[in-house]
Amino acid sequence: GGDGGDGGGGGGKRSKPSKPSSRVDELAERWAVGSDGDGTFDEALVVDVYGRFLAGGRSGRGRSADLSRLELSGYLERYLWPHFDGESASWEHVMSIVVMLNAKFGEGVDGWAVLRAERARFDAFFGRALGLPSERAEMPWLERAEWVRFLVRAFGSLEEEMVRVQALKLASLPMWLTLSERDAASRLKAQPALSRPWKFVKKRRTKEAALPSGPPLSSQREESFLPSLLRQTVEALALADERARGAATEDGVGGVDDEAEGS
Repeated sequence: GGDGGDGGGGGGKRSKPSKPSSRVDELAERWAVGSDGDGTFDEALVVDVYGRFLAGGRSGRGRSADLSRLELSGYLERYLWPHFDGESASWEHVMSIVVMLNAKFGEGVDGWAVLRAERARFDAFFGRALGLPSERAEMPWLERAEWVRFLVRAFGSLEEEMVRVQALKLASLPMWLTLSERDAASRLKAQPALSRPWKFVKKRRTKEAALPSGPPLSSQREESFLPSLLRQTVEALALADERARGAATEDGVGGVDDEAEGS
């Protein structure tokens, strides 16, 4: 993919929405090149744009058109990213970056190019992105799907050094702390070269557990982020299967099968 440039950035074919929202066009004047906007940033505007045009509750052609228009206007590179602060950014600000990155990659554009020059900012963003579900009491499935798409893209972009450094922390030896002693011992027996690093991991974990505030968030994620995500995925699939079976039964499918078996 190419670097972001005017009009949303990068190479690859870009599809313009046939009927862009006039409200999106109006808002885009705040960050469009050559606009009369004064360049000031308004976090409340980010929250409003997310709720109106990007939130998971909206779907279909209307959302796609609005999303395309925001992408083409440079919303990510001219407004969201330059004004992102890892400590003060709203949940909607972080999620908006996730959605806009997904949109860029979906258009065949290298989304990482927009973030590459600001390494410290990217590290802060990645940490906030990992915690999006935990910052909300409930995260709708469509929003969670956007979040998972971002994670899939991240783990599929390990050639990108800044992404690799962050992603591989989540898939390293500390995950074994979630195993039983028996399972961990079995794996160490099969891979004896890991015995020394494993002792270091356990020693560090013991020291961190003794801290007044407990283990830091980064250590907690190294240990449990992926195992927890996998459990949630299995639970979600089981729930979806249960709902599908329930719907089939209500439609009489189950009754037909029962009659066939009894005949």
